[in-house]
Amino acid sequence: MASPARTDHDARPDATDQPRITFLTQWFDPEPTTMPGWVARSLCRQGLELNVLTGVPNYPTGKVHEGYRAWRRSTEMQGDLRVLRTPLYPSHNHSAVGRSANFASFALSSSLLGSAALRNTDVTLVYSTPATVAAAGMLARLRWGTPYVLMVMDIWPDSVFATGFLSGGATRRLAEPPLNWLTNQTYRWAHHVTATSPGMRDALVERGVPADKVSVVYNWTDEKTMRPAAPDPRIRAGLGLTDEFVLMYAGNHGAAQGLDVAVRAMAELRDLPDVHLVFLGGGIEKPVLRSLAAALGLRTVHFLDGVEPEQVPAVMAAADLQLVSLTDQPLFHVTLPSKVQSILACAQPVLTCAPGDAARVVDAAGAGFSSPPGDPEQLARTIRTAAALPRERLRAMGRAGRDYYLAHLGEEANAFALAELLRDAARSRRRGRRGGVR
Repeated sequence: MASPARTDHDARPDATDQPRITFLTQWFDPEPTTMPGWVARSLCRQGLELNVLTGVPNYPTGKVHEGYRAWRRSTEMQGDLRVLRTPLYPSHNHSAVGRSANFASFALSSSLLGSAALRNTDVTLVYSTPATVAAAGMLARLRWGTPYVLMVMDIWPDSVFATGFLSGGATRRLAEPPLNWLTNQTYRWAHHVTATSPGMRDALVERGVPADKVSVVYNWTDEKTMRPAAPDPRIRAGLGLTDEFVLMYAGNHGAAQGLDVAVRAMAELRDLPDVHLVFLGGGIEKPVLRSLAAALGLRTVHFLDGVEPEQVPAVMAAADLQLVSLTDQPLFHVTLPSKVQSILACAQPVLTCAPGDAARVVDAAGAGFSSPPGDPEQLARTIRTAAALPRERLRAMGRAGRDYYLAHLGEEANAFALAELLRDAARSRRRGRRGGVR
C-alpha cells in the first residue's frame, strides 16, 4: 500500500524554508465541511504562513449563512487564519443549472477578486472539489508562475455522474467531454497532485498523470473527538441487551451504502439469536431498511437515532464490531470512506462490506474482516466467524487498527507530507526565478 509522501520528522525545516500559502477552497468554516478547516490549521501548526481564499458560505442548504451576502467580497479572521471570501451564486440543490452557476461563479470571482492573494503567495494549495475550484490556481500559474499543489478529493467527472448530477443521457454526452478536458488540465498544470487513497492514485495514473507526480495524502479524522472511549452503558440497556454480540453501522443510510445487504445477512443468522445488528443515524434509506427488517421478521435488527459527534466514540464502544458498507460501483473502488479513519482512530474492529480501498486498508491494518459487497450470504458467514471469536481478540484488532491509523492515516503523518510537497513547490519556483524562468 502506498504511504503518504514524507521525510524524517526530525528533519524539520527552519523558518527560512517556510513558504507563503494561499489555500484555495470553495467551502470553508462555518460550512460543515470539516476537512478544509483541518487542513488549513494543521499546515499552520507545521509552521507555514497560510491564508484562505474561499466562497461566501452557503453549503449545505444553498442559502447564504447569516452575516454574509452572496455578492459581497469580505475578509475575516478565524484565529490566526486570514479568510478572504469572494462572491458566488448560492445553490446546492438538484438543479444542474443552479449547481453549475454555483461552481462557475466561484471559479470566476476567486480568479478575479482573489488575484492579490494569488499573486502575493509562493504556492497555491487547491482543495479540488469541485474541480472548477482549480481555475484560479491555473490562472495564477499562467500570469505569475505561481505553482499549485492539487488535492484531489474525488475524481471528476466520474463523481459528478455517480451522484446523479448531470447524469441524463443527452446532458451527460454534452457535459462529459469539457469536464474531462478541464479536469485533465488541472492535473497537467499542477506542480504535484495528491490522492486520498492508493486506488485513487492508481486511477489518476491511469488517466495519464505521471506516477512521480502523484502522492497519497490521506484525509484524517477529528483526533480530539475520535479516540478510544469507554462504552456508553445506555446503548445496550436501551435495547434490552447485555452480553450479546453487537455489530453496529453508524452513519448515513443512503443508497450508496447498500445497507439492505446487512439486513438480509441477519436473516441468514436466525439460528444465532444473540447476534444483533444496530443501525445508528439516518438517511433516505432508513424507512426502507426498517420495512425490510419488519418484513423479514427480524427482532435482532435495531434502529437508533444519530448522536452528536462527541458522543460517537462511546456509542461505538458499546458494540463489538463496526460495519463499513458500500455498493459495488467503480467509483467506490477508489474511495476510502471517512468512517474508516474514524473507526480505526477509536480503536474499534471493522467489518468491511465494500470494494477497493476500504477493505484493503482494514486488511493491511489487521483491524478486522472483509466481505464482498452485495453478497448477504457471505456477509452472514463473516459475521458468524467474528461472533465466534473471543472479545479480547476483537479488541486486539481494534488496537492494531488505531496503531495503523496513527502511523499511516493520521494528521501528523499526512499534514507533514502535505507541508513537504508545498515546500518543494516553493523551492521549485525559487529555482525557476534564479534561472530566469517564469
